[in-house]
Amino acid sequence: MWHRTPVVAGSFYPSHPERLKRDIEHYISQAEKKSLQGELIALISPHAGYVYSGPVAAYSYVQLIDSSVEVVLVLAPSHRARFDGASVIPEGIYETPLGEVAIDAVIGGKLIEKPHFGFSKEVHLSEHSLEVQVPFLQEVLKEFTLIPIILGVTGVDICETIAEEIFSVLQGEERKCMVVISTDLSHYFPYEKARQKDAIFIENLKKFDEQALASALDNDDAQACGEGPVLTGMSLARKLGARDVEILSYANSGDTAGGKDQVVGYLAAAFVK
Repeated sequence: MWHRTPVVAGSFYPSHPERLKRDIEHYISQAEKKSLQGELIALISPHAGYVYSGPVAAYSYVQLIDSSVEVVLVLAPSHRARFDGASVIPEGIYETPLGEVAIDAVIGGKLIEKPHFGFSKEVHLSEHSLEVQVPFLQEVLKEFTLIPIILGVTGVDICETIAEEIFSVLQGEERKCMVVISTDLSHYFPYEKARQKDAIFIENLKKFDEQALASALDNDDAQACGEGPVLTGMSLARKLGARDVEILSYANSGDTAGGKDQVVGYLAAAFVK
């Protein structure tokens, strides 16, 4: 059993529990909880430092307040390791400055047996894209178990296969589950160019068409560092019954806490059925 301790506390978000809680509460208080046109199945949330992406992430996480979610499956990209398939922590503890979250050993134990899943401690050890989602979840849900998955692939076909493996494990699960897809959008373009690229991503996302979105990403018409999680999450959300994508918020670092010469795009979105 592995106890994963925080590695980007103090850099991506505050390491002091009270300061961290206060910052998240502030972001949440400023975010509008939108009326969704159906049942919430999955969310997209960015994963940059909180001063940059926290105001956008809050638009996703505010949707979970007063929900009955008991299990959260997070799909996150790998920034430092290249590998085939998906790495899931099958059991243990995921810690942040706000406390410890139990990893769902029931679902994790089933996933680790699937052909495209494994567990690499090194993959999870220094990855921020999953870690930064957990304090928001702790704040809005209080009690839940976590399924931490990092993806090393981006191809449409393999993402579809991984989504099917996850879906097969979730079949028959009586607890309320939520999927969180971790991604940022375009990186380091001037402000207006970034907005143009991100608009293309959003346009293709709203089509709910993985092939169309993958094509836009492959052609560099749009960008997303979480391409694998997005494509896998779209497929998984559809299998779980989602039929539409609703955009909750969009901004880039030029809107939040940075200059406008080189910005990073952030999106909050919901998959609903």
